[in-house]
Amino acid sequence: MTPDEVAEFNTSVPEGRARYASGAPVTEILERGLVTVDEASVYAILEGVPALMPELRMVRGEGAPANAANPAGPRQEPWADYWEKVSRHWDDLRPPRRPAPQDIALFEGLVAEGCAGARSARPRALLLGVTPEIATMRWPAGTQLLALDGSAAMIRHVWPRRAVPGAAVVQGSWSAMPIRDATCDIVVGDSSIAHQAYPDTFFAVVGEVGRVLKDGGVLATRAFTRPEEREPVEAIFDDLRNGRIGTLDYCRWRLAAALHGDRATGTRMGDIWDVWEANVPDPGELMRSLGWPQEAARVMENLRGGEAVLIFPTLAELRAGLVEDLEEMACEFPDYEDGDRYPILLLRRKPRSGRRSRA
Repeated sequence: MTPDEVAEFNTSVPEGRARYASGAPVTEILERGLVTVDEASVYAILEGVPALMPELRMVRGEGAPANAANPAGPRQEPWADYWEKVSRHWDDLRPPRRPAPQDIALFEGLVAEGCAGARSARPRALLLGVTPEIATMRWPAGTQLLALDGSAAMIRHVWPRRAVPGAAVVQGSWSAMPIRDATCDIVVGDSSIAHQAYPDTFFAVVGEVGRVLKDGGVLATRAFTRPEEREPVEAIFDDLRNGRIGTLDYCRWRLAAALHGDRATGTRMGDIWDVWEANVPDPGELMRSLGWPQEAARVMENLRGGEAVLIFPTLAELRAGLVEDLEEMACEFPDYEDGDRYPILLLRRKPRSGRRSRA
């Protein structure tokens, strides 16, 4: 938007003529923005990051919807508060929540394998999320990197802006990507696809990945999976107290899998906290007995009262959901603790066979 277009838009804000797609009134003055070519929709640019979330789409004038039932602004998901907490305590997280060096080595090898023989001199890569370890890994020569994340907090606090000066980052939805059809050579995600709400959001995200990938393009994704057989919660706490679990991150994901319902039900974060609190009334004492820093307990604190639901598919369930547009090329497992639960899959986009892609 030109400065004049921004100024014109801002005159509609105090008059109540600028509204979000939900119908809620826009209350903040726009500093910079993008306008669609038909001039029907406006998106803010916040701290240099385009906010291309569907719920952050703004409309103005007589066509702006009114919705008195939702005066507070864009719709807030249960995940928003969780990602805000995670973004501020990112440095406290350890593998497997963050990729280990071995995971990055696997990502690099699989992406290089998938791109071998590709014709593009400057491959376009899409990173689902802002994971610093992946953003700064060794990409194929000439790679143009775009990161897409729905959380403004994660972009603000976690995106390694200075370490990837040639890359771009956008706030956007993985289930409605602001990216043209068949423009990506590579898509990489860390625990970003498998764990979407099932079935609707999962298949929406998988469909979007298939849409933006070129024919023959590759997807490399790490997943947190649950075992085919449910693990007793008591066994997890016994292993924890006896020093058989490396970090609280491993403990948290084992509890999430143990409390998991079916794939559509998943595990509510607050339920993990409740089980933790019932079994560990004095986290400080447990941290001291294990020789862990007191800050390690924050891993569990972030779950307190959380309404967001974690989805951990089995590996078989995950594979079954990726077969329509993608074919599996490889599946690698790290050899760190519980590595069989954290596979990294490499998949290739099947030819479209003359089907018209979505405009």
